[in-house]
Amino acid sequence: MLWGCMYTISFDVPSKTLTIVTEGFWSIATTAAFSAELLARGTAARLYHGRFVVLADLRKAAIQPLKVVDALEAMMPKALKVTSAPIAAVVASHLAKLQTERYLKAENCRTFLDIDEAKAWLAGDSHAA
Repeated sequence: MLWGCMYTISFDVPSKTLTIVTEGFWSIATTAAFSAELLARGTAARLYHGRFVVLADLRKAAIQPLKVVDALEAMMPKALKVTSAPIAAVVASHLAKLQTERYLKAENCRTFLDIDEAKAWLAGDSHAA
């Protein structure tokens, strides 16, 4: 993660995994930039590599203000059009889990407190096109 950056988004071709790592306390501007980049990179990944899973490591992120959660919730219908494969989020606390589950509530989304459990759940996906 670059200094001053609140998130990174990367794609691993062999595992067909889009990885998101977030940290800190976000503003609406950060959320808007993240949403735009996530949708663009997710769309590119789908076009070039087909179906992919998502691993979101949110363990270093703060509990976010309501306006940020609302913005993430508004972005999710667009994100769910990019992939119908499993989306796993990993958080550091039960409070963060409750907050994340507010916007990651589709059938293909799960929130975990343990990264190994999240990876195991994602590994159970066939990655079929």
